[in-house]
Amino acid sequence: MTALTRRRLFAAGLALGAWPAAVLPAQQCRPTPRDQLGPFYSKNAPEQTELCTSGSGGKERLIVTGRVLGADCKPLAGALVEVWHADASGDYSQFTRGKKDDPACLLRASLKTDAEGRYQFTSIVPAEYPGRPRHIHYRVSHATHATLVTQLYFTGDRGALEGLTAQLQRDAQGAARASFDIALNRT
Repeated sequence: MTALTRRRLFAAGLALGAWPAAVLPAQQCRPTPRDQLGPFYSKNAPEQTELCTSGSGGKERLIVTGRVLGADCKPLAGALVEVWHADASGDYSQFTRGKKDDPACLLRASLKTDAEGRYQFTSIVPAEYPGRPRHIHYRVSHATHATLVTQLYFTGDRGALEGLTAQLQRDAQGAARASFDIALNRT
């Protein structure tokens, strides 16, 4: 290849990189798979990022972070993320008969994503219970996108659904951490 040809190819590559984003094909995010709502959803969960401040639901701390994205991979600011899960015994607050709920450990929350589509909450690691691996329920909605009901499972747990898992990792303080990004379809 001659020096002139290499320069032309280099110049063409620079020109391609300088094209407006609208001319280039849009990046596509694979929508997060749907999963069951389950019988323990409750509307109007408290707006909070700490799902169990008392620690009565279990001792193993869990910090979950993630982003809510559109099908074009752009962050969705102001998305409503509703989460709920079982305690370390496999019980759900507001639904277990004969068990008094701890108002400081309801293990359910409503939170909004920030300008970059990020969310974060702190809770406890849920238990598995007969027929179900450990999981956290999600209901995610946004004004311009279809509402998604799904669940987060943990890598390596038997029965966890592919495409909905996150690896549990330990931080320096011993808390479990997981990251779970969600992509919504347009309405």
